[in-house]
Amino acid sequence: MTFKAEFLAELEDCLRGHGVVPVSHPAALARFIEYVRHLPEDHPRLRCLAGVDQGSGSFWNNPAVWWEKVPTFGVVHTDCGALLDDLLDEAVNDEIDVLEMEIRELPG
Repeated sequence: MTFKAEFLAELEDCLRGHGVVPVSHPAALARFIEYVRHLPEDHPRLRCLAGVDQGSGSFWNNPAVWWEKVPTFGVVHTDCGALLDDLLDEAVNDEIDVLEMEIRELPG
């Protein structure tokens, strides 16, 4: 399964009410799902998210993404591109934090 397909499946589960998080505005999330669905597989944002996720799983395990950004989409922000940018920023920041922690734990 491609990253995009897995991402869409997770978002659709949330929309149906049995995903990892409850959704405040289903219509807004449905619009975001359609936005992602129409992006090409090799879209730079999707490639970056997939790359970050391959490193440590910090996208799928990131509380800022799944408990703050996705459930509240449509409350404060309604721009699909901005949400995708926010998700990428959160995932990259989390990955940087993980790498910094690993560097501090290196001997010497």
